[in-house]
Amino acid sequence: MLPLHTETPCVLRRRGKRTLTPAMLEARDELMQPPPDCPEKYALLNVLRALPRALGLSRNAYLLLLRMVEKTPTESWEMLKTPFIYAHNSTLMSWTGLSLTALRRAVRELAEAKMLVPCDGRNGQRGKRWQGAEGEIQVGFNLGALRYRWPGILGKLEEEKRRRSQVSFLRDAIADLNETVRQSADASGDQAVAMEAARIMRLRRGTEQTETLTAYYDAMKALFANVQMAGKPVDKVPKNSSEPVHNASKCTPEVAPMDAQTGTHYTERKNNQTLDVVVVAPKRRNRIETMRCAGQEAPIDLGENRERSALRGFRGTAMFYLSVCPDLRDLCPTSTPNRDELADAAEQISGQLGISFQSWRVGCSILGKFEAAVAVIVMAARRDHGESIRHPDAYFRSLVDRGARNTLFLDRSLYALRDIHGVERVDMALAPPKMQRLRSSKRGEARPS
Repeated sequence: MLPLHTETPCVLRRRGKRTLTPAMLEARDELMQPPPDCPEKYALLNVLRALPRALGLSRNAYLLLLRMVEKTPTESWEMLKTPFIYAHNSTLMSWTGLSLTALRRAVRELAEAKMLVPCDGRNGQRGKRWQGAEGEIQVGFNLGALRYRWPGILGKLEEEKRRRSQVSFLRDAIADLNETVRQSADASGDQAVAMEAARIMRLRRGTEQTETLTAYYDAMKALFANVQMAGKPVDKVPKNSSEPVHNASKCTPEVAPMDAQTGTHYTERKNNQTLDVVVVAPKRRNRIETMRCAGQEAPIDLGENRERSALRGFRGTAMFYLSVCPDLRDLCPTSTPNRDELADAAEQISGQLGISFQSWRVGCSILGKFEAAVAVIVMAARRDHGESIRHPDAYFRSLVDRGARNTLFLDRSLYALRDIHGVERVDMALAPPKMQRLRSSKRGEARPS
């Protein structure tokens, strides 16, 4: 059986005239339709300057696009007007400092990226000088195609902001671990670990790739784990020794541990102060002694199961957190992660959201690492459901402050997310199969675990 012939869009090649590709023809046809938005000139310039590499253009094409937008009149970007530029090749070369060959390649790249529409002469001559009469198209470049690219450019700007926040987060995390690793290595005299940590610190400044920085962060964590293991004291008990092993109950008074009964520790030469003579309240009640004894009888539980926990007893499985926040699936090493793996994945998501590493570290110290991770998961889930968080770092700090004042109720947010997820699953079950595939692709539920 002969293979079926598939029609491919043809490229218009004309001798002595500009070759038109399907992308260039599509951009030219778009000019006949109303644009989705009409941004101002300087708003467009500011966004383009913030995306030197995210647009996917070469350096020459990017600089040429900036110069063209800068040279257009400001009023031409108003609604019902056309931003148009006409300039000789020599003028464009003087603006950008490019050669003629590099200029033609840059124009070609911008035209195929649908950033501009070349307008040629009456006979299709490239660059033929022809001013034209009223109502006729002049020779030059129509920059109105940027109005149709504006929504996509704004989306790339948001992605670039998240990427830069994640890069800053990873760099700060590496620097924070470096302090502990270097101090421990200097104390133990391990120069190899100290030199490796210094090398990672230098390399982290030479890249902005999140994958590379994540690898550097994992290497620094491995060094931190090795230093911790090397710094743990090992209790060695002599096998063939008749000497008894000293324990806490047989310590001398100078090194005995303190408790509520012994009071403040003093040596034999200065043991003339006791807590019995301290009176800090009326009726001669020793409140310091009472508080110390009460603290030993009922110690405060600072773990994740404490009474002041922001989760308020909410028990969520790993599948629950993966379902309400699908971004965790790509970051967790297994399909059924434990609490530590979920916390590590949420730590990476916090950098993508725009939370600084300093705020994350403060949140872990106040709420605990898992509860801080749950707060990040709630923020990411709200963002996936269309809610906008203007300042994620300030929002996360406010959650931490509420947790410190015992006014943070993460269980309510998790119950609400569970109800929303349940309603979405019911809607998908009742929807047609085609709509189910569309919704699952939008929500990211079709991604492999």
